Amino acid sequence: MRSVLSLLTLLFGAVFSLFSQSEFDALRYSTIGSGGTARTMGMAGSFSAIGADASAVMTNPAGIATFRRSEFNMGAQFQNTVYHADYLGENLREARLNFNLPSLNYIKADVQYDATGKPRKKGLSAVCYGFHVNRLATFGGTMAFQGNNRKSSVTDFFAEVANREGDPSKLVQGSLSGLAYDAWVIDYDRGGTGRYTSAYKDSVRNNDQSGEIVSKGAIYEYQGSVGLNFSNKVMLGIGLLYSSLRYSEDLSMLEQDKRKVDINDISTLDMASVDYQSKFTDKGSAFAARVGIIVRPTEQLRLAASVHTPRTYTVNSEYGYSIAPKGDPGSIGDWTAQYNDPLNTYKYKITTPSRFNAGIGFVIQKSMIVNADFEFYNYGSARLRADDVFTFNAENSAIRRNYRNVTNVRIGAEWNMPNPDNKDQAYRFRAGFGVLPSPYNPNVAGLDATLKKANTVLACGFGLRDKDYYFDFALSSQSAAGYYTPYPITDPRFASEDNELTYKRNRVFLTFTLGLNLDY
Repeated sequence: MRSVLSLLTLLFGAVFSLFSQSEFDALRYSTIGSGGTARTMGMAGSFSAIGADASAVMTNPAGIATFRRSEFNMGAQFQNTVYHADYLGENLREARLNFNLPSLNYIKADVQYDATGKPRKKGLSAVCYGFHVNRLATFGGTMAFQGNNRKSSVTDFFAEVANREGDPSKLVQGSLSGLAYDAWVIDYDRGGTGRYTSAYKDSVRNNDQSGEIVSKGAIYEYQGSVGLNFSNKVMLGIGLLYSSLRYSEDLSMLEQDKRKVDINDISTLDMASVDYQSKFTDKGSAFAARVGIIVRPTEQLRLAASVHTPRTYTVNSEYGYSIAPKGDPGSIGDWTAQYNDPLNTYKYKITTPSRFNAGIGFVIQKSMIVNADFEFYNYGSARLRADDVFTFNAENSAIRRNYRNVTNVRIGAEWNMPNPDNKDQAYRFRAGFGVLPSPYNPNVAGLDATLKKANTVLACGFGLRDKDYYFDFALSSQSAAGYYTPYPITDPRFASEDNELTYKRNRVFLTFTLGLNLDY
């Protein structure tokens, strides 16, 4: 069981990312992998040593040098995300279906010929060029929660935030604490403690809380690649890319006071309910590069290695809140009000870690390929920074402390079955799986099974190949688990691990790719 300190360290940013940047932003934008062609996804993304697929450049740009014909392909994807969330002993299930375009690729294969007009077998055999658009990460889903909270109120959270800032003159216009004070959901003791407290007039808490977290977004990359094929033995590749990210998260929460009140005693009347909403949107972009190599020692064996440079995203954030309180009948004129602030803005930078990928592939009698990828990635090397006076020292220390180096493993296979009735056609069947270890340092995760749990990927697929066109289909499933808290409180009078929301997320991707083989 985690200690309260570990809990707060891990969860504080999950909600504070709604109005400030945290280590959770670095983790979110460093975790990638849910796009590409249906062929790649049908093998769980394991393709670095084989290379004969356009979106294999996401792992190893040397794969483009294996092409002997030019081609164009485009994909379509349906994604269904299901959340199971436990909050205060109650479980809710929420599902959401969306559609996206995971990939678009164009490859120009320039095969080199010798003096006799035959394809060159020695020296530079081919130069290949490519332009690729791939969906690198998919965010999004709807998570609903509800339960009866007898430990704390969202107004206790507002008061705690305000107490970090000082007396009312120091509250920033448009900040969460300033908005809560203007909405009268927190009070300030001017002549006594000089602290903020919830507008509830006693310490008893009995609130029905319900809410919904809706997240959306994706990371796309636009890559230009060049690949060189030497004697069909050594392939070199480089990719220069522009990456764009967009992520939004909206939290809506209704808290209803279930305490019994005496409407004839105005000294005890306070709030009947608080409707709290917060939202933020991140938009960013970065430039990066990939370099890779594939070596074929024999006709059956392929070895691969690639390096991805870090990405430094310049991120523009917008965030804001809404607080709508209602008073008990007879309290302060039965006040009902809607308080909104305009969207605040902030600009900062996130550097995601570099990646190193090693792959090994086998070709078995031209009827089967098997590929295994090993990706080495240090989540703890991500960094936040800004051009203003804010240093992000605490956040970067948390990144180093909480996250670790991992090895992601993906293994996939494809079976090729020629069509006995058409020599130009073949059917292809695929399967794959992946294991992505938890990014959390074991010293932080402790014995917590959820934080230690690895994400898993299971995939299968089918393809029809003709000399002029091809069609691929893939079905893949990804699972993950984690924590979320609607509002984090450190005050021991209100802090409780019961306030956390434990979720399990399952995603199913249905991906189609249509490709054309082009001759010039």
